[in-house]
Amino acid sequence: MRMNWTAREVPLIFVFLLAPCGRIAAQAPVHCAQNLFCLFNQEAAASDPAGIRKYSQDLIGLIVFNPAGDDSIRQLTNQLAGRLVSAEQAARTGNGKLVPESAIVKAFNDLMQEIGAPPSVRARLAAVHSFRQHAASIKAFPALLSADRNGTNCNPAEAVFVLSRLISDNGVLYDKNLDTALELMQPRPPGQRGGYGVFRIEGGPDSWRLLSLYPSHHNRSATIALFNRVADTLGF
Repeated sequence: MRMNWTAREVPLIFVFLLAPCGRIAAQAPVHCAQNLFCLFNQEAAASDPAGIRKYSQDLIGLIVFNPAGDDSIRQLTNQLAGRLVSAEQAARTGNGKLVPESAIVKAFNDLMQEIGAPPSVRARLAAVHSFRQHAASIKAFPALLSADRNGTNCNPAEAVFVLSRLISDNGVLYDKNLDTALELMQPRPPGQRGGYGVFRIEGGPDSWRLLSLYPSHHNRSATIALFNRVADTLGF
């Protein structure tokens, strides 16, 4: 596979609107469309096996980029999604492990080191905890973010979502994104258009850009190993 993206050739990246969200948005209420937190909160609420599988597949799509539709990357995505399904189902029934916030931070920081991100692109445990605690304090997206019931631990699928937010924002999590996403969920009067939960970033953040380019600069085995290490760190 060959992806010839560069920061110059991709002057504008919409970080929040990744590929899976277009499929979800078509099924979502108008006031939830293109609101990433709302969309994944809806998916997280699913309790049937098919719903959990779709939720897991869409989450993996947030961290494993495949814009060229490469078959080997698609196979990797399916394999990781299958592992995540098993871990999520086990955690929900009390027969599996939750994921410590510290594991999310380690997964991100190890990933950034492996893809050659600048040392400044690293996550902090306190920021991850603050973000999840803020979600609990404003009662936002309770199916997706579980600090109110799990404390410093996460469901496996939640851990992947938080990791994807770290990737989208260079290791930073913004509480205001939760506030904005919650506001965007409110129904709009007829004829009034709502905004989108997105950011416009020139060239894309280093973390997103470097991760998206990784498969074009490494062979299939290296790409598979990269994401398998992420999954291993998160315990699924």
